[in-house]
Amino acid sequence: MSRSTDHGRPGAGPEPAADPPLQGAKAPSHAERCRTLAQRARAATLCTLARDPAGYPYGSLVAVTVDAHGRPLLLLSALAEHTGNLKVRAEASLLLAEPAEGLADPLALGRMTLIGPCRPLEGAEAAAARTSFLAAHPRASYYVDFTDFSFYRLDPVSIRYVGGFGRMSWVEADAYAAAEPDPLAADAAGILEHMNTDHADAVLAYAKVLAGIKDATGATMTSVDRYGFELDVITPAGPKATRLPFDAQVSTTDEVRKAMVALVREARGRIA
Repeated sequence: MSRSTDHGRPGAGPEPAADPPLQGAKAPSHAERCRTLAQRARAATLCTLARDPAGYPYGSLVAVTVDAHGRPLLLLSALAEHTGNLKVRAEASLLLAEPAEGLADPLALGRMTLIGPCRPLEGAEAAAARTSFLAAHPRASYYVDFTDFSFYRLDPVSIRYVGGFGRMSWVEADAYAAAEPDPLAADAAGILEHMNTDHADAVLAYAKVLAGIKDATGATMTSVDRYGFELDVITPAGPKATRLPFDAQVSTTDEVRKAMVALVREARGRIA
């Protein structure tokens, strides 16, 4: 499996907007992966430019949600250090990371840093942000109307995406805004647990027959999305990664179930 390891800044050289396909299977673009990550995020690290000591990055934990264009929305108190920093310098960045969900190595998690100005919202924009924020953070209703709280929005001008080891790129702001979050994101963890726990034999058949890794001794489904799924396969020569496509895009757990059953039948049919 080959993935980009180019760490160049934008303009320093091309980086792929999507991962090289495994087994010829289509994978989500990095812009789609970023939008999916943003859609699920409820907390993030906000970095502002400190006033004292001047110019140093100041990181703080904030609650977050995003609007329909993937722009982060924040509810900030005027008493907070980061809010004072933003009033002087609007330049900021926001680090969002996938939930650990039992992974031992945090560096294997997907994460992204959105870079851009972070400014207060007023009028209709503030009212829309209030609705979106409270839907994601209902407990904020206890303090949302305090006079020292205001809604802020970070408008991304660039996004750095790292999807674990060896999967990384700079994502254009326009591509990020146009991308759609994966419809399976909320259910993916449950799908993976079900397949790996209750259908380990089917997962191994996917690897041996459909992916053509005939010497596979074990396989784990590591991700699933609208286009297909990825496997971590154990072989005598060491681990291998592979990806298999669905025949058509899926958007619900029922469609995933039907697609998985169809692939099992295909694998068993080839064996027969």
